[in-house]
Amino acid sequence: MSGFIGIVCGLKSEANAVRISMKAAGVDDKKVRIGVSGANADRAEEIAQGFLDSGAKAIVSAGLCGGLDPALKSGDLILGERVVSAQGDIVIADKRLAAAADKFAPRHVAIFGSDEIVDSVEKKKALFQRYAAETVDMESHGAARAAARAEIPFIAIRVVADGHDRTLPKAALRAVTPTGGVNVMNVLVDCVREPQQFEQIFALGRDSGAATAALRRGFGGFLGAFILALDL
Repeated sequence: MSGFIGIVCGLKSEANAVRISMKAAGVDDKKVRIGVSGANADRAEEIAQGFLDSGAKAIVSAGLCGGLDPALKSGDLILGERVVSAQGDIVIADKRLAAAADKFAPRHVAIFGSDEIVDSVEKKKALFQRYAAETVDMESHGAARAAARAEIPFIAIRVVADGHDRTLPKAALRAVTPTGGVNVMNVLVDCVREPQQFEQIFALGRDSGAATAALRRGFGGFLGAFILALDL
């Protein structure tokens, strides 16, 4: 069967981790295309739609996420069993892909798709209680909408970076560029203005780095299993 899997990431660092993991797992790069949304759901939807228009047989959202459930900790690998948003969207993960992912025993959770950065413990708690979602990211709901509209398999594989009890420093709120890079100058300027943020940024960077490493180690195995499940 011809076709490919379209992978939507929020950051360039996540996409690089996916590529490295693919190579280590021996995945044929002709069977995969990767796009970076800049942590923007509308852009994620556009990228996913572009993949679908080009013949994608499945859409996968891959990268880091925030934890809402106190039972989750930084570095935990999760499978998005369903994706929900404030607009009322609910997209369920494809059963074949979920069964293939089960070989690697990730925890199944609901992902809340947010259109803004969830930066405080209070906001995380409110989302957990209102939507019964255990994690949050900013692109899965966009990618999921495109896949659901086309009736094409969708799944999300994510790693928790910041846990439910982590407040994001202000310097992190202007860190991501529209192309999914990191604006180091914005971060430095904000930290110079409020030096106490240096320690918070360091801790966030440490946890995000560890989560990205976990994605790099594990994602290729999932992708190989998805390719087999779809007979690509």
